[in-house]
Amino acid sequence: MLKIDHIGLAAHDAQTSARDLAAILGAPEPTVDGADDDMYRIDLEHGAFLLFNAATTVNPEHIAFRVDARRFAEVVQRLEARGLPFGNEPDDPRNGKTEDPLGGAGRVYFVDANGHLFEVTC
Repeated sequence: MLKIDHIGLAAHDAQTSARDLAAILGAPEPTVDGADDDMYRIDLEHGAFLLFNAATTVNPEHIAFRVDARRFAEVVQRLEARGLPFGNEPDDPRNGKTEDPLGGAGRVYFVDANGHLFEVTC
């Protein structure tokens, strides 16, 4: 089994990006991290975390999360409440659909202000 403990993501505004994603995922408020306190950490389950760092140039990443059906529904509700477009296809993350074309119980993709593509599936 491969276990990743953290992923680093570049962002134009690291604090806002971390807060927005944490709120969508239902994760705790991000904490300041890094040797210079210039990063924002979102703690996830099982000791994993995301680390946002400020950057002038951002290379968009694709990050996927597997959650249970309850949490999936909550993520979709939060996306809708924020007026953020989402969809069930990586090439069309704005189609508004949540059914999983790969056969799972549900799948959504959404893009943040930095161009990162996030995927949540159950």
